[in-house]
Amino acid sequence: MRHARYTKAAAALITAVLLTVACSHDTGTGNAAGGSAGVDGELRIAMNVYSRTLPYFQDMIRGVQDVAKEDGHTTVDVTYGDTNPQLQYDQLENALSTSPDGLLIVPVNPSALIPIIQQAAANGVPVVTMANDIEDSGHDSQLAHVGQEYVELGRRKAQYLVDRLGGKGAVGYIHGIRGLTFSEKQAKGAMEVFDASPEITVIDGPYAGEFSSDAGLTATENVLTAHPEIDALYFDNDDIALGGIMAVQQRGRPMDSIYIIGTDGGAPALEAVAAKTMDMTISLCGYATGRAGAKALIDYLRDNKKPGDRFVPVEALTISTENLDDAQAKIKNGQC
Repeated sequence: MRHARYTKAAAALITAVLLTVACSHDTGTGNAAGGSAGVDGELRIAMNVYSRTLPYFQDMIRGVQDVAKEDGHTTVDVTYGDTNPQLQYDQLENALSTSPDGLLIVPVNPSALIPIIQQAAANGVPVVTMANDIEDSGHDSQLAHVGQEYVELGRRKAQYLVDRLGGKGAVGYIHGIRGLTFSEKQAKGAMEVFDASPEITVIDGPYAGEFSSDAGLTATENVLTAHPEIDALYFDNDDIALGGIMAVQQRGRPMDSIYIIGTDGGAPALEAVAAKTMDMTISLCGYATGRAGAKALIDYLRDNKKPGDRFVPVEALTISTENLDDAQAKIKNGQC
């Protein structure tokens, strides 16, 4: 996927619009400044994530909404960017025109939203990003970033396969969406581990193009056609991994003859782990991420309390058959 680029003329127009938004925040209401809302002031948060279908994001939204309900005086308006940077930019521009008290954003692209995040911060609207971070040039404009380090996620997954294969074998790597922070940083970490294992051969497979089982099925069929005896399959996320499982099964290959791993830890993936068709997934703990992001933003708006660091880590949960029951308990009680 190629990301939209903005012309100077378009950027100038957007800046003009956002300066108009700034005027609405300078009318004396003061509701966007840290701590100015007080204990019982009404807060309205605009939240934008880039997919309405992935279980990870639905868990994240649920975590945000639960914190808002616990606060008692906060409402959350959610929009979906559909993995389109331009659409996400436009949606956030529209959200700012309604003068929200704060923004919660899962960026599609690490650079595309920086101008609007900078404008929001300059106009007194604090911004918390979740899951996907933005580039360094925008860090000063964030109140916080909440989530995991995707490079480390890739290392963990790759090391799992290296260990299971005893350091020797062929691994098919099926990516998610080209250019997406989640996909590209994960690949960076994974390849560091694979490159350090000289007897591991990586079949660098296609980008599925979307996070769906249908896309995963097609991508895996292509890899298996060229490399039918592959020892393991690394998938960016569980949705494409579930399609990959179907591709393996359709070829009549025993599931205990190949290792399959994904990421997200949603209910269908946990069922696959229980059925031993998926060997491991890592939950990014969407619910806990949503709670942490909402709490950081509301604490700032209520009490002017900032996180100790810009990056607020949320622990990822590795899930396999060995710890499935314990992992499900953690997910059920809100720890993940």
